[in-house]
Amino acid sequence: MQILQDLFALVLVALASARPLDIIDIEQDHMEHEQEGVPGTAVAGEYSWVAPDGNEYHVKYVADHNGYRIVDDNVVPSVDSDVSEAVDDTD
Repeated sequence: MQILQDLFALVLVALASARPLDIIDIEQDHMEHEQEGVPGTAVAGEYSWVAPDGNEYHVKYVADHNGYRIVDDNVVPSVDSDVSEAVDDTD
């Protein structure tokens, strides 16, 4: 029975250490920033703010061995480009 209890305790410790850590959790009137993960390995987060013009902006990101990457945002306007038309015009 002691072996099962020890095994169960080890499993709980492993699960607790594998959980992402809350690294940043800031919430103020005009901005928020949340980040979780394993510092120095991989993190995911999001931040948002209200600009002086009253618009609210947000950015979701990941940072890992491939660097910092924005996953979703409404800060930079999207650009519509049709690459296939540009390739077809070279005939």
